[in-house]
Amino acid sequence: MATCVITLGADATVAALVAAVRECAAADTATGAIVVEVAAGIVALERHLILAAIAPLAIELAPGTRLCAIDVGAGAEAEDVAAVRDWLSEAECTTGQVVTVTGV
Repeated sequence: MATCVITLGADATVAALVAAVRECAAADTATGAIVVEVAAGIVALERHLILAAIAPLAIELAPGTRLCAIDVGAGAEAEDVAAVRDWLSEAECTTGQVVTVTGV
């Protein structure tokens, strides 16, 4: 099954997350997983709202689609984020999880 990757930039909102997740889930192609990458520069309150929305959205999509997120911290390396994204895409028993990736 395909994976839909949603990248949220500095101006992201929880409303934008919900809309993007529902759009991915409703896409014509079969989506097995949705992985959300939450950028480091998002305003703190909005960032926490976005991360808090992952579990309820995962419940909404279950059991047909899995939803996970990567909380990208300051100094995170692109290859580390890509490795976590690939792992979450294939981790069939993982949904509703938020994995934090930061620099050393």
